[in-house]
Amino acid sequence: MGNLPTKIGLFSHLAHLNLASNNLSGSIPVQLGSCQNLLRLNLSRNKFRRSIPFELGNAQFLEVLDLSHNILTKDIPRELGNLKVLQVLNISHNNLCGSIAHVFDVLALTSIDVSYNDLEGPLPNVKAFIEAPFEAIQHNKGLCGNLVGLPKCNSTMSKKSIRRVNTRIIVVLILSLLRFLLLSCTFTVLVIINHHRRRIIKRENNEQANDLDFMHILSYDGKVFYDRIVKATRGFDFEYYVGEGAYGIVYKAKISEDQMVAVKQISSSQEDSEIVDLIPFEREIQALRNIRHCNIVKFYGFCSHAQHCFLVYEYMARGSLRTILNDDERAIEFQWDMRVNVVRGVADALSYMHHECSPPLIHRDLTSNNILLNSDYEAHVSDFGTARLLRPDSSNWTAIAGTIGYIAPGTS
Repeated sequence: MGNLPTKIGLFSHLAHLNLASNNLSGSIPVQLGSCQNLLRLNLSRNKFRRSIPFELGNAQFLEVLDLSHNILTKDIPRELGNLKVLQVLNISHNNLCGSIAHVFDVLALTSIDVSYNDLEGPLPNVKAFIEAPFEAIQHNKGLCGNLVGLPKCNSTMSKKSIRRVNTRIIVVLILSLLRFLLLSCTFTVLVIINHHRRRIIKRENNEQANDLDFMHILSYDGKVFYDRIVKATRGFDFEYYVGEGAYGIVYKAKISEDQMVAVKQISSSQEDSEIVDLIPFEREIQALRNIRHCNIVKFYGFCSHAQHCFLVYEYMARGSLRTILNDDERAIEFQWDMRVNVVRGVADALSYMHHECSPPLIHRDLTSNNILLNSDYEAHVSDFGTARLLRPDSSNWTAIAGTIGYIAPGTS
């Protein structure tokens, strides 16, 4: 009995939650959308009121959602359309209203039950609705479609329902546009004020740069940035050594009490120990400067100096995937659900590089050494020294690149 506590959102690794038939009341906590690993959610046969929280659309791996036999009202939130892997949905025996076509047209559902609500409009043209029994859609206000027992959508009643839905959509769009214009004006004013304030702070604190936050230094003064890194590593002393790759040595640098970064110092070329090999250095900068993805290591900046040439990244507390797998104790702690999340994270990063970057980016050396894990075991792809940007308007040929044993077929 009682309300479902909002602290439920703190269980980030929660995968299955079944609270059916518990006489729970109040509203469904929006914090459930923070349970990123949630696969199955059953809140049926309770007394939840108000609307379905749109934040549930953030639980992107949700496969089964059962909210039936409650007292839920209002429209089905559009954000449920973000649940791309949702297979089973049961929202029957509630007081939900409005159209359902705009929510489920993009989902790959296999089972659906929307019966005993006040829903209206045409059925979505997806497999779950096409093959649904009449019992799964019965007792609604004005649904139409080709299912036996429903009126055709070209009937007078359906046209009226569609007109009402279209009118509602137009009103929502107009209100959304006005809200967007208001937010844009507010944001522009805030940006101008913030820019003016930052210029004043920059001018007044020029002599106190060593005490500035590290992220401000990146856009503040290149010399201060260089001096802070060299000081934090004591001139790249071995005490701060983290690891070594084909193109450089990685050090950790503590910039302040709560700021730690990783610094890759570029190695000299094999032919001449006095000459720094700038090709991988430049490739990594070119690859990372415009990338923004939660599973690709965050790139803070770089420095090309006569004495030191280095790149600065977000620090990954648990090191490389290979280091963990080669350590028996750490490998035992690295449980299977964490490993699945690592695989999913690397796949998301590769999909982003191949399909969402313009031009597409090919890593060419994806090894366990180049997959770094933060304190929460979240995967981050790193080391883009051999990466290539592909030009979509021409043929692309590359020489063989990468670590032996990891080179994908067809790279040359």
